[in-house]
Amino acid sequence: MGKKKVVKKSKKKIIKKSKKILKKKERKSRAKIDPNQLLLQARRILIFGTINEPMASNVIKQLLILDRLSHEPITIMINSGGGSVTDGFAIIDTMNAIVSPVITMIVGAACSMAGLISISGKARIMTENSVWMAHDVATGNVDYVSKYLARADHSKEMQKRCFAHLAKYTKLSQVDLNKARNEELWIYSEDCKEKGIVEGVLKQ
Repeated sequence: MGKKKVVKKSKKKIIKKSKKILKKKERKSRAKIDPNQLLLQARRILIFGTINEPMASNVIKQLLILDRLSHEPITIMINSGGGSVTDGFAIIDTMNAIVSPVITMIVGAACSMAGLISISGKARIMTENSVWMAHDVATGNVDYVSKYLARADHSKEMQKRCFAHLAKYTKLSQVDLNKARNEELWIYSEDCKEKGIVEGVLKQ
């Protein structure tokens, strides 16, 4: 009987110890989880915040890497107030250059350059409480008249390309385009499908 009791106690100790080891391993594995890595594995890319050179570089790298791994669809989730036109077009041109179809999903706001990226997806969706916005191109100040004139010509060309993109990828009316050019055109999810900005709205 004594031996049986000793065996039972030792078994309990072993079980208790193994449970502790498993718990430690679980904690370590949870600590090692990288959200960015998980998003890439799910073929999802985020455009959150201002669109600038570092962000565009990061998004383009992710698009190229995912396209190299496979040609399954890639989803870009957007919540951005916009940013640089040239950096935005760099993202759009890469989306069009890769083989993988890119789905765009607005989850908050897609304004200005982010709005142009959102309409460039092979499939386009948005959440119920999201909003889309377009406006004219903003320009920066330069010191010299000659530079100012050159920058003005550049800004006109960028504006021309932006509005050509809007006309090509949406069903916006001339009234809508004029409002975007002279003011700000805000469109909420209930009207975005009708105007060709998205193909579907995810409702709660």
